[in-house]
Amino acid sequence: MDSIISQKISSWDIGRRFGQIFQNLTEFTYRAIGSNPLQSLQILWISIFPVVFAFGHEAVELVLHKKNLKKPKAYTFIGIGDGLLASEPEVWKVRRKLIEPFFTTKKMRDHAKHMYEEVKSFGQQLDGEVGKPVDLVHQIHTSTLNIILKATASIPLDDLSEDKERYVELVNKVEKNAVKRVVNPFYQLDWMFKLFKFSQVYYKTIKNFEKATDKILSRRKQLLKSSPSNETENQDFVDLLEGKVERQGLYNELVTLIGAGHETTAVALRWLLFNLGNHLDVQEKLYQEISEVFLGDTPLNDTDKIKECIYLDQCVKESLRLNPTVVGVSRELEEDIILNDTKLIKGSICGVASLAVHHDPNVYPNPTKYDPDRWSPENASKIPKTAFIPFGYGPRICIGYRYAMLELKIYTAQIIRKFSLRSTRPHGSVSMLYEVTFQPSLPLEIIMTPRNNNQSNL
Repeated sequence: MDSIISQKISSWDIGRRFGQIFQNLTEFTYRAIGSNPLQSLQILWISIFPVVFAFGHEAVELVLHKKNLKKPKAYTFIGIGDGLLASEPEVWKVRRKLIEPFFTTKKMRDHAKHMYEEVKSFGQQLDGEVGKPVDLVHQIHTSTLNIILKATASIPLDDLSEDKERYVELVNKVEKNAVKRVVNPFYQLDWMFKLFKFSQVYYKTIKNFEKATDKILSRRKQLLKSSPSNETENQDFVDLLEGKVERQGLYNELVTLIGAGHETTAVALRWLLFNLGNHLDVQEKLYQEISEVFLGDTPLNDTDKIKECIYLDQCVKESLRLNPTVVGVSRELEEDIILNDTKLIKGSICGVASLAVHHDPNVYPNPTKYDPDRWSPENASKIPKTAFIPFGYGPRICIGYRYAMLELKIYTAQIIRKFSLRSTRPHGSVSMLYEVTFQPSLPLEIIMTPRNNNQSNL
């Protein structure tokens, strides 16, 4: 049996090499895959820490097993405390049970109504962008933030407009700063990190993020005083946790849900629209399905009808496969595991590279092609569950994955039934860069053309 023997890399060279890798993570992934087709393990030095990355779906079950719940320290560098994303297993187990009611089937029906209210307004805003190349990065991020703030803190969709724009900027800065800290060997230990000027920027950004969140909570309190409601069905996320966890814990969970909830969905939607804009045949088939299920200007807020849109589900899944929003999932192993005849010892940091898993040619022939038919009922059954991990896998899978899928479907259906899309560049010309979430190396520009049918009420 082989054992992991890592090459030592000069500390002075770590940051430079890591930066080069993550300038084009797509290229790095394919180099890693090509070195030992898909079944390989690669040691990637992230700062001073060797992380064993697995490039095959067989590793997913082992690495993300229920016995491996501990997240590496790097997750805490994002600056969101001990929320579900980064918390220790003991805290995570308790908090997850408390938060699960926010994502029940009944609650999803309520969420769909709020989502559609914002998505309809968003679609109307796009009327001013037709006929010209546009990357909807700003519009989409602001819109998804509107939705998550309405759900978590009962902030009206049209409230705090300037503060919401500031919040989007802060989320972006927090992510960029987190990556800078992760990759620098001198930034790992808190006491050493504080010796560097960048630490002042890092902590100031987190402080500003906290102040912005406090402002949201203060606004929520004002709204409750002016319009109190004790109806259980109108409970938001804060109501769900208030009195059950300490204030800091509630704050951390709120920040986690707001930050992760709007950012990942926004990035996924940008890639999805770009992919559809590169495949007009797919787009037309999708339009026909949406038109048949939702006649005329029927509101897109019926979760049962949305489930009837089989091809819509296929289109969303295929975009998440081709362009996952997160680089992968990692754990600090809590027991020894055997992977590809290699023993990984307890305490090792092991990650599963989502891009490699999603581009495995043994599972997905011609993996760089956008092909929603991979997810047709007859084909989807052949895909291993561990070969599709856009939201993670196992016990610590993203708690809001159903929420995210529903939101993506409502946005996509509304946009496609109102506009036809054409991307300004081919998919292959855009690489994926790592900034906590996968970001495009070039603007994901599309040109929107209003459809000829009467969509004035959409």
